[in-house]
Amino acid sequence: MMKIMSGNEAVALAVKFSRVGVVGIYPITPQTTIIEELAEMRARGEIDTDIVRVESEHSAMGVTLGAAVAGTRAFTATSSQGLLYMHEMIWWTAGSRAPVVMVVATRAVGAPWNIWNENTDFMSERDSGWIMSFASSPQEALDLTLQAFRISEDPRVFVPMMVGMDGFILSHTKTNVYVPSQEDVDQFIPPRRQPYVIDPETQESMGNIFQPVHYMKLRQSINDAIQGSIDVIKEVGREYEKVNPLSDYKTLNVQYKLEDADYAIVTMGAWSLDAMEAIDKLREKGVKVGLYRIRYIRPWAEQEIRRSLEDKRAILVFDRATSLGRAGPLYLEMKATLQSPMKGVIAGLGGVSMSKKDFYEVISNFIEEVKFGNPNKVEWYYPGEVKYVELGTPRSAY
Repeated sequence: MMKIMSGNEAVALAVKFSRVGVVGIYPITPQTTIIEELAEMRARGEIDTDIVRVESEHSAMGVTLGAAVAGTRAFTATSSQGLLYMHEMIWWTAGSRAPVVMVVATRAVGAPWNIWNENTDFMSERDSGWIMSFASSPQEALDLTLQAFRISEDPRVFVPMMVGMDGFILSHTKTNVYVPSQEDVDQFIPPRRQPYVIDPETQESMGNIFQPVHYMKLRQSINDAIQGSIDVIKEVGREYEKVNPLSDYKTLNVQYKLEDADYAIVTMGAWSLDAMEAIDKLREKGVKVGLYRIRYIRPWAEQEIRRSLEDKRAILVFDRATSLGRAGPLYLEMKATLQSPMKGVIAGLGGVSMSKKDFYEVISNFIEEVKFGNPNKVEWYYPGEVKYVELGTPRSAY
């Protein structure tokens, strides 16, 4: 059944379909309507999920972790400063090997305050030991959230998983979404599985100090589980076709007109669709350019990326995030994977709009640079209407 809904509504529906037992909540824009939707479902008697309101995002993840290790399927959602505030508990959840699912509706990080979209908050957690996928549409937000429970709770994985989506652009924008049946989801997601259960009736401890070698072995086990999850993700993606016959999750990442392309564009998230429209225009002019969309930042599909991109003449990577003082994090990941000539573009931070016209301009300029010079550099791009904005500098104290 097709239904018009926003990304946040699609995520809430996926949580309902997954029969989640506990949701730890603390509202923050633009994630808030996920938990509002779940609360309304609870009030209407559509779910019997325990929705636990807490005083901070740190506690929201604490509740979610506690529920998970007690044997319950658990979920939470956050954004921006909230994600940073729960940063400590994100690492505790990974170190506990607790299957948990969280959705991050991405948003700029202060200071200064900014409620609009960028991906720096999400990308800042890529070393924390979670599997991390990123949606490009409300449909993918629903699909990836459902798959996250199945992947996270697979005995070959037992690692938490977060699903990112562009704040407001996906979280609040409504479009057609294929809604599966509860029966199909029940067939797809088995009863809760987890590596251990903390039971108050038994004498067990959790989180005690580890000897150095055991600590290092635990870290390696998380690393191996994330790298090994590539096969699980592909397997789950193939089986998901029974839930959504319109879906295609056979690979971790996604290609568009890439097979015969001389030039490759790399993107992640909602603006990939604008980039695809720009590619269509360039193709009409005979320019062989294609797109490679990152859907999983962890695990990093190194072999898949090499097979898809290593024969391209040059690669252009768009980041809606920064590693300040260095480059965009997606660009850094790609540079560590491929030896190809490569340019990074940082754009769209703090809600700065990037249109398909902007993509067309940046891609066209890049191809000219490849023809007549060295494309290896990183550029901050501002759309035409905001190019007059000057860089801010601190006032002198003297």
